[in-house]
Amino acid sequence: MSRFSTWLPELARKEPGRSLILSYQVPAGAAPFEFETRVSEVLDASDLTATRDRFSGWRIILPWQTRVFGLVPRDVDEELSIHLTQHPDLWELVVSCTPLETHGAHAAGFGGVLFAAAAVWIASGIAAGVVPALATILAGFLVVEVTRQWALDALERRLRDLAGEVGAALWPGRPAQIVTLD
Repeated sequence: MSRFSTWLPELARKEPGRSLILSYQVPAGAAPFEFETRVSEVLDASDLTATRDRFSGWRIILPWQTRVFGLVPRDVDEELSIHLTQHPDLWELVVSCTPLETHGAHAAGFGGVLFAAAAVWIASGIAAGVVPALATILAGFLVVEVTRQWALDALERRLRDLAGEVGAALWPGRPAQIVTLD
């Protein structure tokens, strides 16, 4: 990795730096009864459509809206996956999403900041415009980064809610915990 890429803001990257992965964990016990039907019912109730994946998994398109700069609404469709696995000591429902479209929406907002900074620089003059252009980049980056983090937090809450709904349908009345995995 070059020195330049170590300080390059995450917004300027093509893909987000990390995926969101949540695990709904239930102590070992009997396998969930009619798990395919129950998962389908929960997803239908949430107006989500799932495509069956192999190995006890589903691919889901999650339509939602993010707000770039905290103001500009942008509709995005994130792809998530749900996988059901059994370990010796627990059952686990893993919900994961790489927020490519949310990241892309905010990266486009950062591109707008760069365009605005170039306009400020040109309008202010080559020499005199350097400081206002840098201030525009810094302020714009901070606003985009904060609103991107808000959007990712909101997406993680939606994933947590979905994991809780599907997990509760698979193991009603069983004690469980939702864990964030990295």
